[in-house]
Amino acid sequence: MRIRRVMSNFFQTMLVSILLLTSTASNAVDMAKPTGTGELTITSISIGSEGTTIDFEGPVENYGTVFATHYLQSVDGDRTRGTITGQARAMLNDGGMVVTPHHGTFTRSGSTIQIYFTDAHTGP
Repeated sequence: MRIRRVMSNFFQTMLVSILLLTSTASNAVDMAKPTGTGELTITSISIGSEGTTIDFEGPVENYGTVFATHYLQSVDGDRTRGTITGQARAMLNDGGMVVTPHHGTFTRSGSTIQIYFTDAHTGP
């Protein structure tokens, strides 16, 4: 049951994160006007001694199918905060592809993980 709750909390965080990915603003994020919304499904979680890799994918409005990988690595003994690196690729409906790196941080409180990251993409 705990894993299901962690997965649910993480899924909600990823949904918010994808809204950031699809923002059209280059210097600011206008969450009231995303260029696309969608729901991503976690397809794989790999836990290692140094960090955790999470893969997810799903359809995003105006982008097609998005595939992403995030690697979370703790910076403290409690594993309550750390860094995130990753990448997202969108297979656009017109056949094109958008690729963007992700870099940021995360915090964890109990079974809830909050991820903060930036990307290098400004719109479809």
